[in-house]
Amino acid sequence: MSLVLLNKDFSSSDDPDILVYLNLKWKLITTWFNMLTVLYIPICIYCDWQELRRKAELRNVKNLKQIRDFYFTNLILPATLYADILFWNLWNKNKLILMPVNADLYVSVWEQHSMHTASLIFVSLDLILVPRQRPKTYKWGFIVLSMYLISYIWVCLNSIVKGEYVYPGLKTLSTYKLSCLCIHLFIGHLFYYTGQWFIIDLLWGQRRNTHKVA
Repeated sequence: MSLVLLNKDFSSSDDPDILVYLNLKWKLITTWFNMLTVLYIPICIYCDWQELRRKAELRNVKNLKQIRDFYFTNLILPATLYADILFWNLWNKNKLILMPVNADLYVSVWEQHSMHTASLIFVSLDLILVPRQRPKTYKWGFIVLSMYLISYIWVCLNSIVKGEYVYPGLKTLSTYKLSCLCIHLFIGHLFYYTGQWFIIDLLWGQRRNTHKVA
């Protein structure tokens, strides 16, 4: 997924709009949310392997399953759904908002699907197939997700101050519109974060009124 982008050699280009990605590819939100899965997948594999060995009741497995669920519901799912759905919406409207004209020479549409479609399918299947419960409190989820978003916003704003635009479309935004984009970033992530619990309730029979929500 993100390795597709990180392994791209943009140094061979004569286009200054492409050369900036030598540094900026680490700041793309695609890289950020895909890198989250690099840590998540080994945990899933280990927990599933132990379940197949009928050792799911071991303390370390239970602890890892709690970490896995917390990590997925509070970071991976909202970050992936927001970024992937927004990416394809903007791609279909005007992909020059997302990337320079010559970017297609270095990142093909099939590679875009590997980063923005495969990940979308992965988290959707994980949400549907893995049993989970609505948490007793959303407090820690909101804190972790907010820290992730604040960190990403800081990286982008710091790049803009230096005259480096992570996405070409950011060049056209006024301070007011940039502020609105930051608000949209938070609202969008919180929409997917809170929305997942209704799906989990529907699939696994959890009732909202049986859990205390802070």
